[in-house]
Amino acid sequence: PLFRRRVLLLDDILDEGHTLAAVIRACQDEGAADVRVAVLARKLHDRCVPGLAGDYVGVEVPDRYVFGFGMDYYEQGRNLPAIYALRD
Repeated sequence: PLFRRRVLLLDDILDEGHTLAAVIRACQDEGAADVRVAVLARKLHDRCVPGLAGDYVGVEVPDRYVFGFGMDYYEQGRNLPAIYALRD
């Protein structure tokens, strides 16, 4: 039950945001008083769901495939100590 609760959603990366937008709507539909979003990384491009932005953003990353620090590339690289981007 989220009625009148303050909710903080955590995600590794904000890319286009379709799933995150659906989760935010679900929390609001459950009556959450406030829904905030914290992301480790936000990808820099113009394809994000309109109006969706992280309230708390760790780093901004280029519009390339990124991995490391919990994010994987074909099930590998998740445990790398930094965030890396594939070359174009």
